Amino acid sequence: MWKCEHSVECRVGRDFAWQFWTNVDNWAVVDPGVDSVELDGPFAVGSRGATKIGDQPPIEWQITEVEDGKRALIEIVVPGAVAKFLWMFADAADGNTRITQQVSIEGEQTDQYYAENFGKEMENGMPAGMQRLADAIEAANSKN
Repeated sequence: MWKCEHSVECRVGRDFAWQFWTNVDNWAVVDPGVDSVELDGPFAVGSRGATKIGDQPPIEWQITEVEDGKRALIEIVVPGAVAKFLWMFADAADGNTRITQQVSIEGEQTDQYYAENFGKEMENGMPAGMQRLADAIEAANSKN
């Protein structure tokens, strides 16, 4: 198994941060590499989605856990492994929110996916991506 994790603090309340993040239309706004995201139902356990990145085929995923307002687990099944994206939203000081993303790959092909730079790209890109998310949430909140 391979795993990495990063957290950021966002100067908005947890409910607003959660609502922003669970609106998957915002994912393409936050990540310049994402062209579009589709979700086949509500942001709930069992719902499936797809993320379109460039000329690649859509990346299909499923929401496998949700604790509304606090955490969600999204899984991408790939040959020989599963990539898990755990998102956690916690109250922080002064009404802020601590957002943590934990990414793991589990399965017999874990080493191969890490070696093909997926793991290394995640480790290197996660801090900047998490900061972009926090900045976008704060900007959206300031418009309200």
